[in-house]
Parts: sequence; C-alpha cells; structure tokens
Amino acid sequence: MFLGPCAGLLTLLNVVSTLQLDENSPCSGLGCRKTVSMPLLDQMKGNLKADFDVSEMNQLLKVYIDQEIRSGVEIGMKNSVDNMINSRMQQVQQEAASVIDKNMSRYISDFESKMTKLKQDNEKQLSEMKKLADTFNPFEKVCVFATLSSDKNDLPGDTVVIFDTVSLNEGDAYDGTTGTYTCPEDGLYYFSWTTVSNAGKDFTSVLVANDRKIAVNVVDSDSVTDYMTGTSNVIVRMMKGQKAWLAVNHGDGKHLDQQWGDSPCSMFSGFKL
Repeated sequence: MFLGPCAGLLTLLNVVSTLQLDENSPCSGLGCRKTVSMPLLDQMKGNLKADFDVSEMNQLLKVYIDQEIRSGVEIGMKNSVDNMINSRMQQVQQEAASVIDKNMSRYISDFESKMTKLKQDNEKQLSEMKKLADTFNPFEKVCVFATLSSDKNDLPGDTVVIFDTVSLNEGDAYDGTTGTYTCPEDGLYYFSWTTVSNAGKDFTSVLVANDRKIAVNVVDSDSVTDYMTGTSNVIVRMMKGQKAWLAVNHGDGKHLDQQWGDSPCSMFSGFKL
C-alpha cells in the first residue's frame, strides 16, 4: 500500500523530466504551488507524510500545455488557411472557366458572323465579276462583213438583197443564204452598206429591222453617164431574236455591181456596240 502513490509520482516525474523548461513562463493558481503533501501510509492511524517540491514540474507542465495548444492552433490555422486557399482557388478557376467560356462563345459567334458576311461578300463579288465577264466575253461579240458573188439586176421591190460572199461572221448572226441578220442578244447594233450602180440604172435600198424600215441608201444614176455609189450607216437597238436585212426600196433595183476592177465594191457590214 505504501508504494502505490510513490509509483504514480515517479511515473509523473519521469514524464515531466522529458519536457523543456521555459523559465520565463508565468505561473499562477493551485497548479503552481512549489510543494505538495502526500500521505505515505494508507489506512493507518499514523500521521506520516512527505512534502515534494513540484514547482519545476508545474513549469514543465505549463510549457508542455502551451506547446500543445500552440501546436494545435497552428495546425488548425494552417488547415483553415489551406481550406480557404483551396476553396478560393476553385472559385477563381470556376470564374475563370466561366469567363473563358463566355469569351470563347462570343468569339466563336463573332467569327461565324464574320465568315458568313465574308461568304456573302464573296458571292456578291463573284456575281459582279461574272456579269462583268459576260459583258466582255469575246465569244458573245458579233460582227459580219459580206459582199456579192455576182451582179444583181432588176430586183423587184422589197426583195431581200443577199450578200452571199461572207468573209467574216463572228457569232454566226448573219445567214449568207437568206441575207438575214438575227440579233444574238439585246443591245445596240451598227450597220453599214455600200451599193454601186451603172450609169442610167438606179438602185435604192433600205435597212429593215424587226419589220421596220430604218434608213434608205439612194443611188440615183438614171440621169448620169457614169457609175454612182452610195453608203449609209445606222445604229439600231435590237432585242434578242429580232431580225434585220437589206431590201430593194420602191422597185428601184435595176442594177447592183459586184466589183470595181478586181475588188468588191458593194458590201454589207455590222457589229454589236
């Protein structure tokens, strides 16, 4: 029975001896007494006890408690700060991701709008370029130059004068077998023709376009003793498919010379402006 309290005290002293002492630490209260009384005999009538100096042990205990509290506070604060930092980082990342998504969506939308407008502009430019190319397309240019293969004599009025020797016929608008010019496309057309007649023989011709007389060419040589010549030039607005030709006017188709010397002298020409 005597060793029970002593054994506990020795164990406590052994624990306290491992702590570092902070001499400047303040100490107050019951736990800071310099001595403690402990009975040495249990359940005995004797009044025997021992006094132990526990002031150093109290200081060591206080240091130990302060260290544990400080360590716990530091760990708690560190964990709290880490949690706050992690939470804030997650929030910042989410906000950044949201901003990036919004900016990316806006950027994609703007890009798609610009691409759509660019496509529309390109299509418009291509259409304008095609129209311009069609305007200057050399395959749609038409022109004709034709002469006679022989003299013409005593042609009745309104007879089509056929210039059957076709030297140039770009676009195939002129038919050398019928003397008819067929308009290939809407536009302005220039026509010119020259007629040569013998002395004393008139030859008056007229350009007819879309069944309408446009202009006449008069070679009035019935009262002269030499050859006479006449030339007319006209500009006519025609629609695609309309026809034009030269015809004898009022029966004055007495004579039309094919050539002068060894070259053609009566001729017909035309082209699109």
